[in-house]
Amino acid sequence: MKPQTLLLATALLLGASSAGLPVAANQTQAAPLLLAQSRAPQRTYMTPQRDPNQIAVDITDAEFRVYGIMQRSYGNFYTLTTRGVQITYNRDTGNVLVVNSMTGTEFYNYTFTEAGRTPSTSARTAAAPSATPRTNLSQIADNQIAAYITEGEFVFDGMLYRTSGNSFIGEDGRVRVMYDKGTSRMVIINVVTGTEFYNYTYSMANEGSL
Repeated sequence: MKPQTLLLATALLLGASSAGLPVAANQTQAAPLLLAQSRAPQRTYMTPQRDPNQIAVDITDAEFRVYGIMQRSYGNFYTLTTRGVQITYNRDTGNVLVVNSMTGTEFYNYTFTEAGRTPSTSARTAAAPSATPRTNLSQIADNQIAAYITEGEFVFDGMLYRTSGNSFIGEDGRVRVMYDKGTSRMVIINVVTGTEFYNYTYSMANEGSL
């Protein structure tokens, strides 16, 4: 048999013998997630710090553990990024979202209530949206009004600044206070969600409606 014929026969035999073998799958497989998605971890601890913009957090589930100090990002949202994990906590709703900080893969998405924490302002006022808080406004400059507003555990103590005409606005990171001096209308909303907490009349002309 000629050498060329022998090589051709060998190649045909090898091809035939490999036809019945399964095709090799992609050898690069995604590493399994260490955390199950959309369920609560075994333990979550949160401890508010003296600084109201900080909350200590410790989340543990089997061999997974992440801890540190969450910082207020805006409104009542707190975040922490550490060890490749990002935690986002909405203190108004109690929602905790834990994701891979590099890929955004969701590890956990659940609700947590801080021990000893009273219901949030949004939860309280949702039951009584027509409540009228105690209000004290003092004009300290043409474009500036000092406001002190309180009802139960809700407190706003800050400045309202003229935006245009008779409209004054102020906020403290949690709520936004909007006062129309011309119509004596006061509106207070959640600065993050836009939920209305209060909507009532207050006249500075007669030192308020209360």
